[in-house]
Amino acid sequence: ATPTLHNNKTMNYNTGYANTQAGYQGGASYNTRAASPPLSYHFLPRQRLNTLLLLHSLSSFLIGFIGYLNPSTAMLFFSMESAREIGVGRILTRLFCSLIFAQGIMIWRARKINDGEVKRAFILAYFVCFLCSTVALLMEHGSNQGIVDGKFFGVMKIAVMMALTVGYGWFTFFQPPLVYSLSGQRAY
Repeated sequence: ATPTLHNNKTMNYNTGYANTQAGYQGGASYNTRAASPPLSYHFLPRQRLNTLLLLHSLSSFLIGFIGYLNPSTAMLFFSMESAREIGVGRILTRLFCSLIFAQGIMIWRARKINDGEVKRAFILAYFVCFLCSTVALLMEHGSNQGIVDGKFFGVMKIAVMMALTVGYGWFTFFQPPLVYSLSGQRAY
């Protein structure tokens, strides 16, 4: 049985919205006002890109906010020894964390873009950005000059950049244009 709503709409995982008066069209459905979708919903083919963008935007908000309010967190990732280096690191951290927070806003809003070409441009740009960032971090880490800290947070930074490169690369090169459309997403 399909749960009904006041507006006679239910969410159908396979086909998007289905009018309950027209009948059930297959797939699991849920009441959009009363329940959240199960975790498996976020890994359906049409939701994977939205899930990647959601996680990326939320982490950008968190990193941008924390880094801007507490710029000394840069010392977790980079070796700074003198007071001047710490001062330069503090201002650069605040500048970049402002950009990271703004990036979170752009990614959050990009999730709702229905133009497939615009969304593909976002994905390609992020793939190139994270690929270049990963290569730069690996080169600096490999040079062993002590600038990129090789402790836990330094290694995690490289691992996260690699994961973002792989995630956006997968959508850039291996996904059909269908995943860039909004027709499979829920509306609130």
